[in-house]
Amino acid sequence: MSLASRHGRLLVLEALANSYGMIFFSLDRWLALVVFLLSFLDPVAGLSGLLTLAAATGLALSLGLDESRIRAGEFGFNALLVGLGLGAFYQLNAGLLMLLLFAAVITLLLTIGLLGILSKYGLPFLSTPFVLALWVVVLASRNFEALGISERGLYFLNELYSVGDNLLVNIYAFLNELHLPLVIKTYFRSLGAIIFQFNLLSGAILAAALLYHSRIAFTLSVLGFLTAYGFYHLIGADLNQLNYSYIGFNFILSAIAIGGFYLVPSRSAYFWVLLLIPVLAIFTSSLTNLLAPLGLGTYSLPFNLVVIGFLYLLKWRSKPKDPEEVVIQTFSPEKNKYHHESDQLRYAHYRTIAIGLPVMGEWLISQGHDGAYTHQGVWRQAWDLIVTDARGQSYRGNGGRIEDYHCYGKPVVAPADGRIVAVESEVADNAIGEVNLRQNWGNSIVIDHGYSLYSQLSHLQPGSLLVEVGDTVQKGQTIARCGNSGRSPEPHLHFQLQAAPYIGSPTLLYPLSSYLSREGDGPPEYHYFDYPQENSRVSNLYPEEILKEAFAFPPGLQFSWQVEGKPAATWESKIDLYNRTYLQCLDSGALAYFRNDGATFYFTGYLGSKEALLYHFFLAHYKVSLAYQEGLRIADPLPIDYLPRMPWRWLQDLLAPFYQFLKASFSVEYQPTRAQLKVEEVELHSTVTRHSFGRKTPVFRYRSRLAHGQITRFEIQDGRQTVYVEALPLVDQSTAAAAEIPQEA
Repeated sequence: MSLASRHGRLLVLEALANSYGMIFFSLDRWLALVVFLLSFLDPVAGLSGLLTLAAATGLALSLGLDESRIRAGEFGFNALLVGLGLGAFYQLNAGLLMLLLFAAVITLLLTIGLLGILSKYGLPFLSTPFVLALWVVVLASRNFEALGISERGLYFLNELYSVGDNLLVNIYAFLNELHLPLVIKTYFRSLGAIIFQFNLLSGAILAAALLYHSRIAFTLSVLGFLTAYGFYHLIGADLNQLNYSYIGFNFILSAIAIGGFYLVPSRSAYFWVLLLIPVLAIFTSSLTNLLAPLGLGTYSLPFNLVVIGFLYLLKWRSKPKDPEEVVIQTFSPEKNKYHHESDQLRYAHYRTIAIGLPVMGEWLISQGHDGAYTHQGVWRQAWDLIVTDARGQSYRGNGGRIEDYHCYGKPVVAPADGRIVAVESEVADNAIGEVNLRQNWGNSIVIDHGYSLYSQLSHLQPGSLLVEVGDTVQKGQTIARCGNSGRSPEPHLHFQLQAAPYIGSPTLLYPLSSYLSREGDGPPEYHYFDYPQENSRVSNLYPEEILKEAFAFPPGLQFSWQVEGKPAATWESKIDLYNRTYLQCLDSGALAYFRNDGATFYFTGYLGSKEALLYHFFLAHYKVSLAYQEGLRIADPLPIDYLPRMPWRWLQDLLAPFYQFLKASFSVEYQPTRAQLKVEEVELHSTVTRHSFGRKTPVFRYRSRLAHGQITRFEIQDGRQTVYVEALPLVDQSTAAAAEIPQEA
């Protein structure tokens, strides 16, 4: 079998499986399997759904549509629902099979059309294509005499017996004999109706599967349904309408979509579920009366209108706050919550443009944001930097001359790539203790970094400026020297970020990308997109070659690891259509997404088995500074779903929207090296820790050894055993390929 053929078959299988899960906003294969099997409790409906799904998927592939969307089931689940509906309505014959084929075409056309319209506004199409396609086909089928209305529902026990012998019949009888309250029976029937299975058995199994898959999704389904049930009771609506029309699934799907899928699960999201469900009930009753004369069902139309309308409303917020929309969809309410909480800490001040310190070596922040002297009003967000010696003095001798100050004449560098847009270079230095209030900014440079972000460097030494307006500069390039011009009683460097290209513009709150800080004689502290504090000593990160090379994974690079007694694991570095870089285990298929900005290497996500070696590599190197500093320690929050299953996890999932008592963190420490000048070997010790009820418990400990420009080995300790992983020699792929070409005799 060719590689392309194997890829195509895997793509089709993934698309089919994910389409079943997408009905419940999930890519979980076990949930998809349950939905698939339950759809065949009515064999004709199950077969019709599968055939329509396969036809739509095949058509999407033949047209060359986006493979990532096809794989996720986005182009298939609406066709699946249409097929299930038609299979439930009609008898199986040649006419139905032909109708299913064209229903798939119609559904795909509507899906792409609605995707094109709604995606412009950042909105999902949900199951709108299903509703429209089913209406089209049902209305047209009134003239198709070859179609016969299904009578299978009248003999449901016979159908159960044909599918599952006495087992399913006995389970069904058991459920009926339990004398469950009407509200529970109605909930089960509504849940089963989502896949056109109008019976207690399907609903009960789906409820159990939903609970196993996601505690939040299950509780939301119950909350949404009970809210609607209570609302119907309070306003005196016909509760039987929920039974005989099976419209209750609208409330279930809406609650899951709003409370856990499109919004981050939280108190605010749950509040909006409670508020919107009665609105949905009003829409449902109205649309039912409106469509009844046409002989059309409402199906999931109310769900689509309310959810899409609410999401559109959120787009108009000038200052997004609670409820917060999910930014990176994980297809799991729990993961959406845990990743959001972790990312809020990890990327609290993240910005696209990485701004560094405009100096070399270690400097002291003598005045920070909201400083007592000059950083007030619209100029409050700025930094003044000086150099101090071991005694904390900023000058030598009595400090009577500007040359006595340690920072005077020191190089000033560009904090990021950009273009020079403003320069002042003719202001003389002041004598110590004197200030120039008329030309208060002194000699200054303003750099345009793009996207309306500018940096200003002031009080520069006259005659030291090496750039002119229009010049382009690179990050770290020397552009001037520190001086004492303008409103500066003693030499220092004024540094600010701003949104305008003029000297003296109001400041802008903007973090610095990667730097080290030190308080007193304490160890260095790593900062990633943060704000330097007053009286802290700060310095830029200067990457070491060994770390840069070890964590450089160019696309196409393959490397292998050996664990004693096990087959070698081979990984390949790849890049996808969205320019996301990742490592893929060629054996298990596990993926670990990463970023490398030249100063820091860090992983952003993991997909795959927690038994794969790549999983431990991901955790061991979750975040690594490419600069070496003895004693440096880096800590980072970690979503708890990256950890193995732990006690109390189910309870935490249930409480996650309101309170999180289980957390996880990552930390890495840089061990001392014997190198005097050039660092040739580095050892990293990292720990993954679980935090529960105020207690810290190490889950994994790792040791990584770097030498010769690569990670040569790492150890995994889980408290029970230590696993040693050795890197196999890298093979030049081009050389290996050339060696395989047979030579002429």
